[in-house]
Amino acid sequence: MCSFIFSNFHIENLDYINFFNQKRGPDRTTIFNKEKFQFIHNLLSITGEFIEQPFVEDDIVCLYNGEIYNYKSFGIQTKSDGQVLISLYKKYGKDFVKYLDGEYSIVLCDFRTREVILATDTFSTKPMWIGIKKNNEFCVSSYESCLTRLGFHNKKKISPNTIIVANLDSFEIIEASKSRHFDIENQIKTSYDDVINAFKNSIKKRTEGIREKIFIGLSSGYDSGAIACELNNQNVNFKSYSIKADEDIEIILKRQEILKSSGKEVENIMLSKNDFIFSYKDIKERCEEFVYKIIRDAQEKKKELMTNDKGAVGLGFICNKAKKEGKKIYFSGQGADEILSDYGFAGKKIYNHSTFGGMFPADLKEVFPWNNFYGGTQLSYLAKEENISGGYGIEGRYPFLDFDFVQEFLWLAPELKNRNYKSVLYEYLKQNKFPFKEGEKKGFSCDKGLT
Repeated sequence: MCSFIFSNFHIENLDYINFFNQKRGPDRTTIFNKEKFQFIHNLLSITGEFIEQPFVEDDIVCLYNGEIYNYKSFGIQTKSDGQVLISLYKKYGKDFVKYLDGEYSIVLCDFRTREVILATDTFSTKPMWIGIKKNNEFCVSSYESCLTRLGFHNKKKISPNTIIVANLDSFEIIEASKSRHFDIENQIKTSYDDVINAFKNSIKKRTEGIREKIFIGLSSGYDSGAIACELNNQNVNFKSYSIKADEDIEIILKRQEILKSSGKEVENIMLSKNDFIFSYKDIKERCEEFVYKIIRDAQEKKKELMTNDKGAVGLGFICNKAKKEGKKIYFSGQGADEILSDYGFAGKKIYNHSTFGGMFPADLKEVFPWNNFYGGTQLSYLAKEENISGGYGIEGRYPFLDFDFVQEFLWLAPELKNRNYKSVLYEYLKQNKFPFKEGEKKGFSCDKGLT
């Protein structure tokens, strides 16, 4: 979890402009100027050596936020994952992004060709915003607040799965393309084996080579249960935090017993009203605000502030606690609801922002990409996860948004997708005899049962 700012002018009053960005990268802030352009990077060091950004080589300058999980596969000797980016660009041009397996946002400027490349991963797990003024001033930032404080009114979040090539001087877009393509033509796999193996690998790649401590929020649901189970199976050290609210406490206790028997830390949190109020005020102060835009029953939901989401308050409380205990990496279950069920099952919508009630058709083109696949709750809840964790200098990682895992799920035959609620996780939890309550979906809340 880092953050950056790239602009074609030099920024004054940086402490104010960089306020929320800096919390994402509290280890060091670096400023680099070239011509009229300014590159600002806030570092949160997780993997490899303590390497400052931007990366600079032969009139190419690169800013980067996230993790490249396959960086060792390119045969390039580096001290950190981001250092492969310029070498890959030199070899493949703008298509270098298509070779990356990770969670990232990237700005790469080639002063020889006078072009700039902006790139997001498949689901834009790491945010990137752009602002443009009529006087041709522009700025790219990890957070919208930076642009707002600089007086930009024309602001846009870069879409998921995007590569944009623009003229460095005019910022006129030369080309826009997708970074990855899903195959939706072939729903041919009649076994869960490959998708379950892809899930296991999505956990493995996100835990290799890290020196920082991991934590999760453990509920009684499918998503956190599968993550906890696989981390435990791979003997990864982590801590789980559970907030007593409307969760099935018996399921949580059974899960905790399994984890404790393997030497894992677990903690139950009895949230008091004072705790809730403190956490609410704390995220209001340290986390960039965001407005949910979720379509319900073909109508746009009334706009809701992220910090008014009780789940955001609970996540903030956990992140605050984890950070004080020296934990910097948060494994999130974000994406499982959106990809594996679209908030429904057997055609019945569990929530009214579901598109097709979890009944996957024989021809995926009828629904793909459904609203919550890239946008809707995916967009809003990812922003919640990133803005809350980022406010505490914690890196979020998203195993259910791993490209290979999602592709394997899309390749499943419709009858396997539709066999059970979240059929892949149902099968995985059954195979591993990890406690869960079949068919139950509960949204995370933390205000019920306050002490």
